[in-house]
Amino acid sequence: MHPNRDNRWPDRLHSLWRSAFAAVNTRQFADELYTGLLALPGVHGILGVRYTAAGAAQVTRWADAGGLRTGPAGLSDEVSGLPAAFPLGELAHRPVTDLPGIATRIAACGADGLLVTAFEVSDGGLGLLGLATAGPPDDAVLVALTQAKEVVDAAERRIGEQREMEDQQAVDALLAEASLRMDASLDIADTLRAVLRLVVPALADGAAIHIQRDGRMVPIAAAHVNAQREELLVKHLGHVTGDPVATDEPHPSGLPAEVGLDTMTTGVLRARGRDVGLLTFFDRRDSGRQNSTKFLRDLAGRAALAIDNATLYEQRRADVLSLQQHLLPAVLPTVPGLELAAGYNAADHTLEVGGDFYGVVDRPGGEVVALVGDVCGRGAQAAALTGLARHTLETVLAEGGSPRHALGMLNQKMLDNRISRFLTIATATLTAGEGVLELEALSAGHPPPLVVRRDGAVEEAGCTGRLLGVLADLRLRGWRDRLRPGDLVILFSDGLIEARDAAGGFFGDVELARSLRELRSLPLPSLVDGLISGSDRYHVNDDVAVLAIRYLGPPLFDQVLPAADVADAVTAALRDLNPALRAGQLLVTGPTRVTITGDSTWARLGLHPDPNGGSVWTDLTA
Repeated sequence: MHPNRDNRWPDRLHSLWRSAFAAVNTRQFADELYTGLLALPGVHGILGVRYTAAGAAQVTRWADAGGLRTGPAGLSDEVSGLPAAFPLGELAHRPVTDLPGIATRIAACGADGLLVTAFEVSDGGLGLLGLATAGPPDDAVLVALTQAKEVVDAAERRIGEQREMEDQQAVDALLAEASLRMDASLDIADTLRAVLRLVVPALADGAAIHIQRDGRMVPIAAAHVNAQREELLVKHLGHVTGDPVATDEPHPSGLPAEVGLDTMTTGVLRARGRDVGLLTFFDRRDSGRQNSTKFLRDLAGRAALAIDNATLYEQRRADVLSLQQHLLPAVLPTVPGLELAAGYNAADHTLEVGGDFYGVVDRPGGEVVALVGDVCGRGAQAAALTGLARHTLETVLAEGGSPRHALGMLNQKMLDNRISRFLTIATATLTAGEGVLELEALSAGHPPPLVVRRDGAVEEAGCTGRLLGVLADLRLRGWRDRLRPGDLVILFSDGLIEARDAAGGFFGDVELARSLRELRSLPLPSLVDGLISGSDRYHVNDDVAVLAIRYLGPPLFDQVLPAADVADAVTAALRDLNPALRAGQLLVTGPTRVTITGDSTWARLGLHPDPNGGSVWTDLTA
């Protein structure tokens, strides 16, 4: 009977076309196809075959009166007698004698031959659909098989388009995620390592990135699908010399067999007309991957821009920090009886030079002037005013001018030159007295210096004044006090007291005084570092300058002694000063210079065994 004379085949064909365009369930579609073809008159069995990449034919489905089966189902897994390059769109009837690999099975279902047609599968391979018939098939079966092949072709195209769309969506999502990661951080090495983790194993079995440094492509990140072989990959990634070349087609990687990556595809990272690196995908020979050169180029382009931006940022940041350092004193002077330390925190949220500065001038006659200032704003103009202010003040002070006079001269110079910016500054003048240090503090619109007593009490200097660069009369009102050995003077810019904690509280409200009490016994560099870090509780996100000065007191003992005499000499000297001062065990191994400064209630004991300047010390309190 002609199938078109049977109402069932047109209905089945119509249903198959709907399934082909839906292409959402390939198994359901195949079951429906095989069931419909098996119902055709004269058809005893249905055979489905797909060819591997190597050309071997493998049975995927078989249907006969016993039902639909997936896989060989009693047939040879690799059938023979079917051509690997059967002409697409043609029908051919093969007698069972030409099909040794499947002859027994076909004969068992009552057929003596196979009507075969070929079609392209969605992954680019080849498939065969065969109808086992008894005798030569009539025209009705030929027509039905031709119609079925057209439906299969449509379904495979639909499946291929769907898979291609899904693959493209996955690639786009991967590219978007990689871009977000690269845009989120300027630590380019860590970022690119994370990006490679996205690529491997999703799109490649291995990947590596080289960056241009000093004329060479240096590997900075690598990933391997086998974590145990990643170190081997890193080990064999050498420096690339010469002009980098992109290779869209996979070619031998040249890596040792133990690495397990046989082929490679390379993209040049090029940004703003410069080659900044290389991006390489690696694969195993038998992986069957088909790398997307478009994805490689897209990722390489984005990685290149991220690398170039990070490089430019780091270069500018280094230039800014270098300029900032040139606006600060290279070293602080060494002043007998004083311990000095300074620190500077450059804000990371900007690439402009800040206006905070500090300085110490050791004047003739044993007088020392310390200063900390803050220029309004940032950038080149702020840097210029910072340099003008610091050098003007230090020059006037070094020539013997008083701090008041120096501040007045700077203020007048700013007004005469119509400098639009203003600055604030605080000074502390220290003058040696009889067993004490005389302190005079000034503030021109700046946070006043703090005095930290050796017992932990914190006092704010009561000095006031107008900021510089606005009005001719600064209205400076000074503040005087005396420091005893062990007392500290702390000068700082307002970025310190404006540091905040997670709850929004200010460091300067109560925590600064508390931190100073806790840190006062530390070496001054450690104390300064602790303040700039916000005592690990507050986030300092602005430029901050801190200058700390500890008064050590007059020298009380200074001798070079043999190691055996050190303990007795120290004990005797401290007993004469105050029996309550005790040094504990002293460990020295050779001739040692012993120094003691301070007074009867606080003293610093120093041991200087190294003629090159190395020393240890401890503070003693009665």
